[in-house]
Amino acid sequence: MLPELTIRLILFLPWFTILFMKKEFIKRYTPVATFSALLVTLHGELAYTQEWLTQNVKITDVFITFLPFTFGLFLVGTIWIFAVTFGRFWLFLFVNIVIDIVFAFGIHRFIMVPQGIVEELKHGSFEVFTAFLVMAIILYLYQMWVEEALFKTDHTSKNKSVKDRLKTVLRSDF
Repeated sequence: MLPELTIRLILFLPWFTILFMKKEFIKRYTPVATFSALLVTLHGELAYTQEWLTQNVKITDVFITFLPFTFGLFLVGTIWIFAVTFGRFWLFLFVNIVIDIVFAFGIHRFIMVPQGIVEELKHGSFEVFTAFLVMAIILYLYQMWVEEALFKTDHTSKNKSVKDRLKTVLRSDF
C-alpha cells in the first residue's frame, strides 16, 4: 500500500504547486519540461533494456517508463527550476546539483529502493545523479535555443536575487 501511495504522491503532488505560478512562466517553460519528460523516458527505456534498474511498482503495465516520476515530479520540477533560475547558469547548476543529490542519494536510495518501487541492478545512486545532471545541462542548452528562437525579450533578469525572482514567478492573487 505504501509504495502505491508514494508513486501517486510523486505524480500528483507537484501539479498542485503549479497553482502558485503565473501562467506566463508555465507557458514559457513548458517546452523544456516536455523535452525533459522525453529525456527521462529515454533514460528509463535504456535503464530497462540495459538492465540498470527495474521498476517493480507501476500505475500501469503498459509502459516501461516510470510515469509518475516522468510526468509528475520531474516535469513540474523542471518548470519551477527554470522559472526561478534561468538566465543564471551557475545558480541553475547549483540548484540542480542539490536537487539531484537529494533525489539520488535520498529519495531514490532511502524511499524508492527500500519500498521496492525500483530495484537497482547495475545502476546505483551515483549513476542516477550523473544522468540527471547531464540531462540538466542538455535542458539548459535547449532552453537557450528556445529563448533565442521564440522569445526576443528577457523576462528573467540575471541581476535579481532568488527572492526577487520568486516574487516575479509566484501569483499574487493567493
